[in-house]
Amino acid sequence: PVLRQGELSRPELLRRFKAEAGSVLFATRSFWEGVDVVGSALSLVVIDKMPFSAPDDPVVQARVERLKREGKDWFNELMLPKATLQLKQGFGRLIRSAGDRGVVAILDSRLIRKGYGRQVLAALPAARKTDRMQVVEEFFAVEQADAQSS
Repeated sequence: PVLRQGELSRPELLRRFKAEAGSVLFATRSFWEGVDVVGSALSLVVIDKMPFSAPDDPVVQARVERLKREGKDWFNELMLPKATLQLKQGFGRLIRSAGDRGVVAILDSRLIRKGYGRQVLAALPAARKTDRMQVVEEFFAVEQADAQSS
């Protein structure tokens, strides 16, 4: 089953996602907060891009302007730490307990292309990292085999 944020209420989406094996939930960053799906119901979190704050947000604009006036580096002092924290929260949707396992796929190539990428990746929880789909497929094959043998 494919579930989409906005088609059902948040509580109903979560109930169905947890109850229906193999379901896929498409949701925005707002779903990261307060969502607790422990165990095998959640095995993959896909993050399409770094969760930078919207530059046209009035609060963000005011903070950026203040930092600029103070001669500070608004990107490295405001935008990057906030995005890194939110990325860690997204990562935390998958790993909720010691027994949880899965894949966090971050599709934003800026983590490889931009200088700040190493800093962001180093801030994430300890995990095996790869840019090869074969490694991910092998992980899920092992997980599936383990689940079938249990």
